[in-house]
Amino acid sequence: MRNAILVSVLATALVTVSATVFAGAPVNGTYKSTDLDFDEGTAASSWPGAANFLGGGNTLYAQSFAGGVFTGDWLISCPTVTAVIPTGGVLIGGTGNLDYMIVYAGGYAQLGGPGTPWDGGDPSYTGSLDTFVEFRTVQYVSNVIKGSVSDFTVSAHLQGYPATCMTWAIANGVLRGGTGFVAPLLSVKPADYPDYHNAACAVAGATGHFDDVRDITLSIAGCPVATTPATWGAVKSIYRK
Repeated sequence: MRNAILVSVLATALVTVSATVFAGAPVNGTYKSTDLDFDEGTAASSWPGAANFLGGGNTLYAQSFAGGVFTGDWLISCPTVTAVIPTGGVLIGGTGNLDYMIVYAGGYAQLGGPGTPWDGGDPSYTGSLDTFVEFRTVQYVSNVIKGSVSDFTVSAHLQGYPATCMTWAIANGVLRGGTGFVAPLLSVKPADYPDYHNAACAVAGATGHFDDVRDITLSIAGCPVATTPATWGAVKSIYRK
């Protein structure tokens, strides 16, 4: 009887543990696109209403890209610009560099599973974006945009795992062109850049700008370490006399 009671208690505990073991969690670590750990990518930012390269409401969509196709290594889906804050720079006769901090809200990040160095067993990993900030420097010549570079900083909580399971990323962006731009920038978006998406994250609109996303450093930390789950048969065998 004592063993029967003990086995019953252990069965309840095993059910509880099985509900909280995250065997498929991503592998903690730091990974770099420059080390060929995963693919770099491209991005497209839509402009709602009147065209505005630095406008609130612009929505970004970015995805890993390699070998002429979009890949499943990572995805940034539809954060929307909530603030554009000038931070410095000067124009002399309409020529020079201007700096901005661009704050986004909403959207989500997705990391691939199989084939990635952080693969822990799940098909993919989705995270709600906690922060998404871009520091953009725009170069003007006679008041015409001739180039732009960005530093991105991102953090996200991975869904379905403890609150400690998070990912952080930094990356560089390079403007390649967009609506109304002139040489040396492109005015028509090539097929190797994502579709423009609106704030509802639906493919929509034909105005915006597009960028390369490079030099990505991705860190994953605080995620559960995969364990080998015990079976009910194994538990019973321990106490079978």
